[in-house]
Amino acid sequence: MKILLLSFYDLGKQPKIISELHQKLSNGTNQIDIVDYSIEEKSLVLTDYDALGVYASMHTASVLAEEFLRGKRLPDKLFVFGLYAKVFSEIYSNFNIIQNFESEDLESLLKVKLNSEYSFKHSVPDRTVLPPITDYSHIVDGSNNLIAGSVETTYGCKHECTHCPVPIEFKGMFKTFGTEKIVQDVSNQVEAGAKHISFNDPDFFNGPKHALKILELLNSKHPKITYDSTIKVEHILKYPQYFQELKDLNMLFVISAFETTNDQVLTILKKNHTADDLKSAVELSLENSIDIRPTWMPFSPWTEIKDLINIINLIENYKLRETVAPIQLTIKLLIPKNSLILSSKEMNPYVGDFDPTSFSYQWNYHNPEIDTLQKQLFKYVLDNESIDEYEQYLGLVDIVESHTGVSLIKDAEYIKRSVPKLSETWFCCSEPNKIQLDRIKSNKALI
Repeated sequence: MKILLLSFYDLGKQPKIISELHQKLSNGTNQIDIVDYSIEEKSLVLTDYDALGVYASMHTASVLAEEFLRGKRLPDKLFVFGLYAKVFSEIYSNFNIIQNFESEDLESLLKVKLNSEYSFKHSVPDRTVLPPITDYSHIVDGSNNLIAGSVETTYGCKHECTHCPVPIEFKGMFKTFGTEKIVQDVSNQVEAGAKHISFNDPDFFNGPKHALKILELLNSKHPKITYDSTIKVEHILKYPQYFQELKDLNMLFVISAFETTNDQVLTILKKNHTADDLKSAVELSLENSIDIRPTWMPFSPWTEIKDLINIINLIENYKLRETVAPIQLTIKLLIPKNSLILSSKEMNPYVGDFDPTSFSYQWNYHNPEIDTLQKQLFKYVLDNESIDEYEQYLGLVDIVESHTGVSLIKDAEYIKRSVPKLSETWFCCSEPNKIQLDRIKSNKALI
């Protein structure tokens, strides 16, 4: 059987799950081709294949997949997998959803016997079937560009933030990957040239003891490799003793979804943190010399002008200009199909129709003035994407100052720092826009 597996975007990382699926499908007779359109262009006749599998990793990837498939003749056997598989299948109802690689669903669809030795928890992915990690995002550290790999210690998440796509699928549950699988996967990437590893877990502290055990093992085996991870504000404050250990274990920086300083919005999103908690998390990171890279979603139906003022004041007070990607100050709430936020009574007055082409619901602002501000901020980033991001940030602040009449830049002697960052910082809970979609194939920083 001739099978084609397609990936369109996985946050700038190798689509590891495709290498896992390749192992499951490898039965000695199947011919399996892989194309990752985020970094390569290939002309394909899809009907040359008996089966087509699409990796719907997230919202942006699904939008790109839909654009690619639109109007094309497809093979008879079709399947979709990944976090957005259900959302994707509502647009393409002829695609079968494969949620569990270890179930019999794929065998039933393809009518062939597959690799029974494969284990999602324990089998080490063979990344050699994918484009090399040198083609994907990297660490930008001053004048250095360091090859970066990625790995997960868990899948799923124990939290149910209402705007996040993860709980739609996992419903507040998570599982761990086998220790040997994780360590060997990282070792293989180090051998391929990786100098840095990103932990792709939705939250690295879902199981903090498990995560630290993995990190300790990796540091023992690869003492020169650095790391980054994503940790909820709630968990940074709940496990300060674990957070303190990260610096000694080569954690270069921690990404954390701050979202907004508006406590009403944080409650609606069920973030389990407050605006004051943001300050505490930053202070803890400063005490332990770990760069914290906040991600923001300033624009939702309930946003007020003062929210932008408060966000910028926090950035300025804690000198975070270099660790906040300017485009983060333009991000809007994304509402995909089956989003938990749709069941929130606060959302009802603002939600509009579902737009199949964008895989999301439209919505309106409580304060129409906010719509004007968001569009102006985004247009500025779009028009000035080639300039230094530090200057971009100052330009965005200037726009907010002009809207509010409030002076926000108070430190005229601010000392600019050089901090490490990933060359792509695009996040799955955000509404995609032209900058992200245009830059995906360029492997340039999205900030």
